[in-house]
This record gives sequence, structure tokens and C-alpha cells, in this order.
Amino acid sequence: MDNTETASIFRELADLLELKGENPFKIRAYRRAADTIESLPGDAATLAAEGRLKHIEGIGEAIEKKTVEIATTGKLRLLEELKQEVPPGLRDMLRIPGVGPRTAAAVFRHLGVASVEELERAARAGRLKDVPGMGAKTEENVIHAIERMQDEHWTRVPLGVAVMRARSVLDRIAQVEEVCEAAAAGSVRRWKETCGDLDIVVGTRNGGLVMEAMSGWHEVGEVLTIGDERASFALRSGMNVDVWVVPPAEFVAALHHATGSKAHNVRLRGIARESGLKINEHGVFSRTGAQLPVDAEEDIYAALGLQYVPPEIREDSGEIEAAMDGRLPALVEERDILGDLHVHSDFSDGLSSIKAMADAAKAHGYEYIAICDHSKSLGIAGGLTGDEVLREVEFIADLNRHLDGITVLTGTEVDIKKDGTLDLPDEVLSRLDVVVASVHSSFRQPRDVMTERIVRAIRNGNVDIIGHPTGRVLGRRSGYDVDMQKVIEEAARCQVALEINAYPERLDLDSGWARKAKDAGAVLAVNTDSHSSDQLGYMVFGVGVARRGWLERSHVINAWSLERLRKWLARSRNRT
Repeated sequence: MDNTETASIFRELADLLELKGENPFKIRAYRRAADTIESLPGDAATLAAEGRLKHIEGIGEAIEKKTVEIATTGKLRLLEELKQEVPPGLRDMLRIPGVGPRTAAAVFRHLGVASVEELERAARAGRLKDVPGMGAKTEENVIHAIERMQDEHWTRVPLGVAVMRARSVLDRIAQVEEVCEAAAAGSVRRWKETCGDLDIVVGTRNGGLVMEAMSGWHEVGEVLTIGDERASFALRSGMNVDVWVVPPAEFVAALHHATGSKAHNVRLRGIARESGLKINEHGVFSRTGAQLPVDAEEDIYAALGLQYVPPEIREDSGEIEAAMDGRLPALVEERDILGDLHVHSDFSDGLSSIKAMADAAKAHGYEYIAICDHSKSLGIAGGLTGDEVLREVEFIADLNRHLDGITVLTGTEVDIKKDGTLDLPDEVLSRLDVVVASVHSSFRQPRDVMTERIVRAIRNGNVDIIGHPTGRVLGRRSGYDVDMQKVIEEAARCQVALEINAYPERLDLDSGWARKAKDAGAVLAVNTDSHSSDQLGYMVFGVGVARRGWLERSHVINAWSLERLRKWLARSRNRT
């Protein structure tokens, strides 16, 4: 069990308790514990076994004991008992975006609805209006949400989860003797925001040892197929893993082939045929069948007369044509990032102090970090009033006098209210270095209303960044209905940055909109939305999205020097 899987057990426990109408304080405690465990830099199971987990804020002795139970048995007895009490179909309803435990419990209690199928039938028949607090709009939203569940973002696994599971598989394979190289391919290597199955390529002279190690691994629930060169395994965590075993000399070609995408590979094979070559998972071959040397993926593209195409943009979305002409962009890299412009501290709902966040940023090699704690409307997150924000400004000013090698910028994540006004007055916002404006409520406004709401915030004059612009949460909530093209155009016109939120559950903007924003002349900020110092490492996910969006260093404002960034931040505000 890794921290993500342990956290998911506590979240499921909280959901089932809420379905039963149990103590809300206990429910919140389990959800807070899940968030804390998921963000821990160390292994929760190890900390619990050593008796150190209970000393972390938001945990306690009861949670620690349950963590030990999960680590030693792979499950939680209390959760298993609740699963017996709650109909399976009712639990499935919680996967529907917008349908939480309270709603599911209400329709079950009043209508006897206990599955996704029954809920859809009830909504289409107009029966949800018989449930107190629900109406025609609820029925419309439920039908729309169920239809959208068929989208790949609901049937596939979020990238952050897929990466964690791929790393677990690679750790297992690394223990096998005679393995020369191993790497994740497929959607994970292309940093696609959601992933289906995992593809793992292994270079070894003894594939049997790899298959044996995987077949006997406790994380494998079922061996689906197994052969000398390919095998498929179902992980207990819910994903399938395809393992490709190849001789070390063929590793590069196999990794390239398994990375995809399929459309990209088809285009390459066509170019190869036109050049009298053959390309497949074994390598590149001449017309006579002679194998060309392939020591790196660059050699494959060079043999076809193409500029090297990075994995993130191998989607047949214009990269082949650009590679033919030698005009592929120099994609932004994680080492280009010089700061994080959206992180939280314990002044609001963060788990780390401002000093701890600054020290962690310095350890990442950053020049600067912006503390953007929540504004007052988000009471559940300990949002700050205007006076509290200004006290935080004074605290940061004093802290900066004692820091060396890192600058802490003052900021806020201010709520965009229903009418597009902001949750803090302009006289407060104008005194901050960075203002991130985000929607955190009233997600179901009509498209034109939501669009105008965000556009009004962009035009405020004090706003620098629009945070997580579509509001989606992968696997849990679709984005709100908004004309993103209009938002992009207005952001470009007003010189307001759009955020790529690197938090693994968000990855918002997605790569498609990021590329459209870049093409429209807008700038972007890749931020982690960290709530603890260890979450600064989430930056790798945001950079992956930026690269998929064809972004270069010049398009990302937190890849700029502090001097250049300050000039840009001062572009339209009279600072006091």
C-alpha cells in the first residue's frame, strides 16, 4: 500500500459513513487524515509502524492504528463491514460528479434508488423532484453527469495515480537480477492527463525471471496472460499492467514503439516505407533487412530525416510536419522553472509554515515562491480577511529580511464570487505581489454567466493569474460550463496569466487548452497549489502538461527571472 492507496481507503470510509448519516466530525477527520497521508513525503505505513504518524497534525492515535491495519492486512475491517451494510450500487453512485454521499443517501431513503442505472431512470422520469431539496435542475445535472461519465476522464485513471503505480511496478522489477533497463511507456510516458493500462518495457537477457517476479508479487491480483515476451497483470489497485520483455539491444526501439501514440507510430511507419526503411518494436531496418544502429530514440527520427520528437507531443497533432521542417519548439523543462506562484501555508489550510515552504522552494533551486492563501469566502479552508492578509504581508516582509537565496512573494488566492467581483477589496489586492483569482463555488452557473464571471475577474486590474481555470477534478468532477476560448482571448488581451494547476487531481488547464492559450498570445503559470512543503514536487506533473501543450520557457511566467517577473507583475497596477 502506498500513501495514495491508503488515503483512498480513508476517503471511501468517510463516504460510506456519510451515506449512513454518521457523526460529521468523524467524517471530516477521516477526510483530513486522507489529505495529510497523501501529501506525506515519507511512507505512512512505516511512520505508523514506528509510532510517529500519530504526532502529525490531522492524524492521531486512532488513525495511526488503522494505518497499521491497512499496511499489514491490505484492508480495513471497519470499511469492509460498512461495505456489507451499504448496497454496492449505492457506492457506485458516488462516482457520479456532483452526487455526493448526502444526495445518494437522500434518493435511496426517499425513492429506494440504489444504483447508477436506477438513478438515471428516476431522473429521466422526473422522480427526483419528489426528494426534498431537489428539483428539475437537479435532474438535468444528474443526467448530464451520468452521460459525461462515459468520457475518458472518468473511465481512465488520473496521471498522478498512474505514475505512482508505474513506479511501484518499476521498483518491483528493479529487484530482479539481470534486468538492464526498465521504463514506463504509453500514456504515462507521454504525460497524458489520464491513463488506461500501464505499459512497462524491460530490457533483460532473462525474461522468465521478470515474469516470475511479477506473477508472485503481492500487488498483482490476477495474471491475465503470460508469455515469453509479453504478459498482462491486473493490479489489486485496479489497473492492468502490460509488461514487454525484450533483449537489451532492442530496448530503445521497444520503448519508442510502446510509448506511442498509435497515430504517431502509424505516421512514422508510413514515412519509413517511403524512404525504403522498416520501423517496428525491434528496430529500424534497411530495404535489404540490415538493422540500423539505434542507441537512442533520436537515432530513430534521424534515420527518417526528422527532428527528434519528445514523447509528450507524439500525438499526430502537427508534430510530424514540424519535425520535417525542423521547427519543433524547445519545450519547457522542469529545470527551467524558477518559482511557484500558487502555494498555501498554515495561515489558511496549508500544513506547512511559510518558512518551511520557503526552505523547500530553495531546496528545489527556486528563486522565489508566492504564498497565496485563501480569501475569507472559503471558510472551510480557513480563508483570510483583508486585515489578516495584510498581517501576513507584514510577516513575509520580516521573514524575507532573514532569508538568503529565496524570495517570498506576498499573495492570495482570492475567490471569484458569483457575480465576478472578488472576495477582497482592491485596496488589499493592490498591495500584494501576486493575485490568483479562482472559482470555488456555484459551479453550475449557465455557460454565459460563468464565462462573464471569469472575464470580469480578468478585467479587475489587480488579478495576475486565473487559478485552475475550468475547475475540474479528475475522476471526481467535470469542469464547469465555460467558453474557454473567450476566457483565453480576454486573458491575452489583459495580460493575465492562465494557470496550469499541477496538483495531480486537477492538471487544469489541460494540454489542449494550454496550447490554444499559447497560440492566442496568452501567457501561463505552472503552479502546484501546494498545501505542504513536499507537494512542491508536483511541479513535474504541471510541466508535463505544459510540454504536451507545446509550451516553451518564454510562455511560462514562473520560468522567468524574478526581475523579469516583477516587471510583468507591475504592468497594470499602482502599488502602494
